[in-house]
Amino acid sequence: MRTPIGYSYCSLRLSRVLWRGRGAILLSYEPHGCVLPEFQPTQFAMFWVPGLEAIPLAPIYASRDRIDFLVRLRGSTTKSILESPPQRAGVIGPMGRGFTPSARSMLLVAGGTGVASLISLAAWAAREGTRVVLVYGARTESELAPIEQYLGDSVELVVATDDGSRGLKGTVVDVARAVGLEDFDIIVAAGPPAMICGVYKLAVSQGLLSKFYASLET
Repeated sequence: MRTPIGYSYCSLRLSRVLWRGRGAILLSYEPHGCVLPEFQPTQFAMFWVPGLEAIPLAPIYASRDRIDFLVRLRGSTTKSILESPPQRAGVIGPMGRGFTPSARSMLLVAGGTGVASLISLAAWAAREGTRVVLVYGARTESELAPIEQYLGDSVELVVATDDGSRGLKGTVVDVARAVGLEDFDIIVAAGPPAMICGVYKLAVSQGLLSKFYASLET
């Protein structure tokens, strides 16, 4: 695959399948003959499998010798990845603008695979001494990835499911409203467009638009 100017390419080898859920999978890769680039919070990469189109994915975890991706069923490429996790792949990046704001408190609202781009932000902000609350939700428990391993003890995780099978019952927008947006310096949403729109409207209704940010992969 031709690498765009200004980005690096690294070959990957599958290390482990960390989790399988309803319509989603968590994969861990290690670099093969290269060193992974450094990713800033909320940046993403183009994940490429020979014979398939490259797709944008935010790593849920990235270091020099390991990179993990949370992949959800969205089309033919992700369907192939879920059915047969590729032993070999490649990654191009990092892409997008990193987000490292200075704040005393931060509310992160994530739905589905949107949580991937917020994990690194949550961990980074907590290390900086910021109070971080991460609201993470899905339709049901089987769609919730095991993200606790990436967060550490300093991030307050609030889980929600639409059907109440785990955590609080309701959408992440409902939970964000209950948590209280006004208590935070920064509000960041990532996930399905309808969910991001819901958090946006909530921020606007409370006069907090200046605090609101959205993380988008494309």
